[in-house]
Amino acid sequence: MPRGKSHRRSEAAKRRVEAVGIGRVGIPNASSDFVSRRGTGWRHSVKPWPASVVTNHCHKLVIPRAHPDKKFILLIGASHLRSFVDGIVEMPSGCLQFGFMSTPGACAADLHLEAMKANVPREPDAVCVMGPSNDLTASLTPEKAGQEFERFLLAVGSRWPKVFCIGFVPRLTESREKQLFYQQEFHRRSAKLGIPYYSTADHFPLDRLSLWCRDGIHLSDDHGMHILRDLIWNAGYQFLELAEPKPLVQSQATPAYKPRVVPRVVVKGVGSLPRSPPAPHPSEWTIVRYGRKRNHSGELDSVSDSPKKRVVHYQVRYASGYS
Repeated sequence: MPRGKSHRRSEAAKRRVEAVGIGRVGIPNASSDFVSRRGTGWRHSVKPWPASVVTNHCHKLVIPRAHPDKKFILLIGASHLRSFVDGIVEMPSGCLQFGFMSTPGACAADLHLEAMKANVPREPDAVCVMGPSNDLTASLTPEKAGQEFERFLLAVGSRWPKVFCIGFVPRLTESREKQLFYQQEFHRRSAKLGIPYYSTADHFPLDRLSLWCRDGIHLSDDHGMHILRDLIWNAGYQFLELAEPKPLVQSQATPAYKPRVVPRVVVKGVGSLPRSPPAPHPSEWTIVRYGRKRNHSGELDSVSDSPKKRVVHYQVRYASGYS
């Protein structure tokens, strides 16, 4: 039985609702004029690695020998770390040394499992997590990729206390809009957990084809990997410098202020200091005799025929101030 016009309208309405729902979760539409490109740089031939019993992906863990004067940073990522692990590109020397946990082809969920099952013989001073660029093709939506990346960060943070992120390397095989959407989602998830995030997209212009090898996905060993190497080293140095607790400055007690010169008080106004009274006249002097005392009747008893006399002068002292 043929279906009428109302059925076709209903189907069209369903498609419009589905399109709105897809736009809500944030699936970016690729540009109509986007064309996948190839790089012009050189990359070493891939060496065979053993398969992991956890994810069945190729997997390799490299831990350097401990150095007392250097901080150890463990870097967790996918195939972009192959050149470091195989020794094709070396990290800069200095106060930092790096170990690598590389799982080519792994997405965020795979890296999560490998990080939890890895046997790391040294406790790292910090852990650097690279954004999983394989989620560009493994996940259906940026939101789902963000959820997997957040769970991955939570797991790494539960095992190692100091964690920071570095953004994934852009690709020539995906549109700029799509990659930007994923980068922003990963950045938002790390910021939600309070984990520092260092972006890399601005350091790899898509018009410089020499930064990528011919597959358009991996960086070239002669150009692109040198930029990534310096970005990782600088991010690790900045993170450890900011996370390092600064010594507290002990406050010293300030000594009491002692003026070198005693201030002189100058009183301005009309007035005069009181003068000392004149000395009393000799006729007003009081004679005190020694050797005589009064009896019970109040009369003086003579103890000696030659009493001694002493003259006492009364002096009055006045205060130096006045009101």
